[in-house]
Amino acid sequence: MALKARPERYKAFSTGQVARFCFVTPETILNWIRANQLKAQRTAGGQYRIRLEDLRTFMLERGMETALLDEEKDVRPYCWEFHCQGSLQGEPCESCLIHRSGALNCWQLHGLLPLTARRFRDCQECDYYQRFAQEHALASDDEEG
Repeated sequence: MALKARPERYKAFSTGQVARFCFVTPETILNWIRANQLKAQRTAGGQYRIRLEDLRTFMLERGMETALLDEEKDVRPYCWEFHCQGSLQGEPCESCLIHRSGALNCWQLHGLLPLTARRFRDCQECDYYQRFAQEHALASDDEEG
């Protein structure tokens, strides 16, 4: 499942992604949104999305460094952000051990979790793994070499 690149002005991030740029928790991002300090839109599933230009403005107004944001316009989501995106069930990934651990590379923990706690029996069945595992392996090889 390949995603088409969107023009920068249409790029939007989840609260978890924004939290990484601001070095805070997703709960802090929600507090800023609810206090009308950070502009956000709600998805049909009730989740918040923050547009790139709104996030950059917010960060600059508060003296936050935007270098990380500028370097990573196509930030890789966590597996729960990827799988729960647009979900009408609220936050079905909240109870997941991967989510609770904050692990980015869920496939590295897959064998450690009981089968009942996994979304897929085998990582090969997972769209997230198919999309990001090889990219991660190539980046790791570049760092080592």
